[in-house]
Amino acid sequence: MVAQHWNHKFPERPLTHHPTWRGAGQSGQLHIPAWYQTNFEPNFSCQFEKRIGATGEESRGNGDGPKWICDPHRIKRLAAERKAQDPNHPGCVIYSVGSAGDFSFEKGMEEELGPGTCEYHIFDMGDFEEKMKLQNISRAHFHRWGLDTQGEENIQPGAEFYGLKDTVKLLGHDNLDVIDVFKIDCEKCEWRIYRDWLLSGLPSLQQIQVEIHSGNIGKMHQAEKHDHDISPEIPFFEFLEEAGYVRFHKEPNIQYNDGSCEEYAFLKLDKEFFAARKKMLAERNITRVDI
Repeated sequence: MVAQHWNHKFPERPLTHHPTWRGAGQSGQLHIPAWYQTNFEPNFSCQFEKRIGATGEESRGNGDGPKWICDPHRIKRLAAERKAQDPNHPGCVIYSVGSAGDFSFEKGMEEELGPGTCEYHIFDMGDFEEKMKLQNISRAHFHRWGLDTQGEENIQPGAEFYGLKDTVKLLGHDNLDVIDVFKIDCEKCEWRIYRDWLLSGLPSLQQIQVEIHSGNIGKMHQAEKHDHDISPEIPFFEFLEEAGYVRFHKEPNIQYNDGSCEEYAFLKLDKEFFAARKKMLAERNITRVDI
């Protein structure tokens, strides 16, 4: 599936429909929902993927809070194996960046995997710690800071923002091989920090669940000062694919916007898995004219 998949409906002109595209042959549909409809569909299938969210009154697995997880039963099995080898290992570790006081995903993961299976680290700038405690999620920790671009090391307590590498060190996770789930919804900060997710010395992020925000693209361009010429989205997807990530789910957020925000779920695979795809792309010899 990965080898045969096309990332774009128009491979030579992947910015077709994007608001920043001013090339020849434009159809007139210059808006983000049309662009996402024709680019970067899922290219992998998890046999037992599941939308995880609390089954109680708060969400019942519906709404903006729950997320798609690839084969959660495997996370439970791996956590047990790690604990058997090392009783001091946390089992599984989940980072949840940006909650806005909605803990249905974390509560749902505990319901799915069992109490005590995972360690949950929830990051938000808001004062939601007491609300989190009311959820009675075992081994859940609230951190009132946001993620920003990783600069020089800063592990002094009390900062408003930390880079991901500093965050991992502050929490004592720099000796881990893997963070099992990295869920992030940080209202456009993803464009600044996504390259930091794969910095050398970090645990591997096995699954990434991210809401990407492409609304007000012109204003966002000026504010974020992107180091590429046109669009932040294509370098984002290609960076993750080059690192060995496949997309196993895609879901537009149509509750709070017009579909300009998309929920993507990524899974890390061995880079050898992409050998056939790289051969196929070389044989196609596609030449882009707009990026």
